[in-house]
Amino acid sequence: MPSPLSPDERRRRRAALRRHHPDLGGDAEEFMRTLRAWGSRSPAGTPGPAGPEVSFVRRPRGVRRLLAWWRRSRSRRSPAHRRVV
Repeated sequence: MPSPLSPDERRRRRAALRRHHPDLGGDAEEFMRTLRAWGSRSPAGTPGPAGPEVSFVRRPRGVRRLLAWWRRSRSRRSPAHRRVV
């Protein structure tokens, strides 16, 4: 589906979102306000990009990420595949 925004508007929208994106050090509330503001500019009948379904998830990094992966991989094993020592 083609974007209803002109290339210049799209460039400005992406720059504004990048400026406030929480993953890049921005404020989550300001990011949501920016999403809502740009969503209200969408043509009639087209839903805006922001809504109650938008959520932020912080993934673990470094050693914590490895530990989370290891725990998940251990929990997926069935009892029949566990090693007996």
